[in-house]
Formats: sequence, structure tokens, C-alpha cells
Amino acid sequence: MKGISPLIATVLLIAFTVAVAGIVSVWITNFASTSTKHVTQQSDIELTCSYGAVAVSNLKYCNSYLSGIVDNTGNIDIGNVTLQIIFDNSTSQRFFLNKSSDSTKYMSLKPREIDSFNFTIGGSNYNLLHFYTNCSNVYDQANKGDVTASC
Repeated sequence: MKGISPLIATVLLIAFTVAVAGIVSVWITNFASTSTKHVTQQSDIELTCSYGAVAVSNLKYCNSYLSGIVDNTGNIDIGNVTLQIIFDNSTSQRFFLNKSSDSTKYMSLKPREIDSFNFTIGGSNYNLLHFYTNCSNVYDQANKGDVTASC
């Protein structure tokens, strides 16, 4: 019994190699295109968010109620303003702040817009108040010493 001729084997090997190279080429092209789109979108978001800033002031604590003012000091709209409270025992509690004018909507602020909040928290044993937004680099923090204890 004889095998295939060396010429036919070489042609088949070259054809198989070209087919695999074509498949890999298509995959790499799609992967690079998808990666480029994702990186571009993330870059646009980060660039836009670099114009954002938020400041929290007038923080007061009274009978388990925490209140204060959130000020969009940046040049872009910010949204999903959230407060994370970190307690002395390293646990945390998260609150999605709502518009004071419409408690059914999450707080979003236009540039230079100010809004207030007031809600019950789990006690006065908090260490850190971390306010953050839909932009990862737009946040503000306050320590317990920054909060006035007054009723």
C-alpha cells in the first residue's frame, strides 16, 4: 500500500496552513476592532468625567438622622450620587441619594446645581462618609470630625 505523493502532501499542508491563518486573521481583526471600540468608549467617559467635581457640605447628625448639601462644582452633569458610610467596626451601609424635590428619582445634578439630603443611618458610630457618582473619579469624603452633631 502506498501513501500520498510528497507533492500532494505538501499542497495539502500549505492549503491547511493558509486556511488556519485565514481563520486566525478574521478572529484577530474582530478582536482588535471590539477592543478598540471598548477602549475608545472608556476613554471618552474618563475624559468627560475629568471635568466633573462634587463637594459635600453642611453635614449634620442628630438622633440617627444625617443631613447635608451636595454641590456639583464641576462642568458636567453627574448622576447616581451615592453615600457609603463606613462604621467603626468596618461594616458599611450604602444609600442612593434622591432628589429633594422628587424622592422617587436618584440624585443627579447639573453643573453648579445644589441639592440636599436627610435620612436615617444606622447610628453615630461611623468613621467615614464616602460620596461617589457615576464618574469613578468624581467623589468627596468626610470624616466624623467634619460632621456637626447638633439637633
